[in-house]
Amino acid sequence: MVNAFSRVFGSRSPTPVQVRWQDGEPVEFQRRPVRKGPRFLVTDVRERWIEESPWPFPSPMPVGGDRLRCWRVAARSAEEPQAPEMEFVLRMRAGPGVWDLVRVQR
Repeated sequence: MVNAFSRVFGSRSPTPVQVRWQDGEPVEFQRRPVRKGPRFLVTDVRERWIEESPWPFPSPMPVGGDRLRCWRVAARSAEEPQAPEMEFVLRMRAGPGVWDLVRVQR
C-alpha cells in the first residue's frame, strides 16, 4: 500500500545524499546509501538561499528551528558526461552537515 501511495504522490521526504564540496559550494553528489547509483558533477550553481522553519515537534527551546542552506544547481551524471544537465536542489541542514536532494521537475 505504501509503495502505491509513493508512486502516485511521490516520496514524502527528500532523498538523502552524500555531497563533496569545495570552498563552500557543492561540487559533486551521490544518493545515499551508496549503491551503484549515479554520481553527479555540479556544473553550475544557479541560486543560493537559506530556509528557516520552526521545530516540527514540541520543544522546550523557545526560539530556533531548522535552518537549511540551499543551492539550486545544474548537474550532469559523471558516468554520462554528454547527457543533458538536470536541475536539483541540495539542502544542508544545520549541524553535522546532513544533506538532502530534490529533483527539480520542469
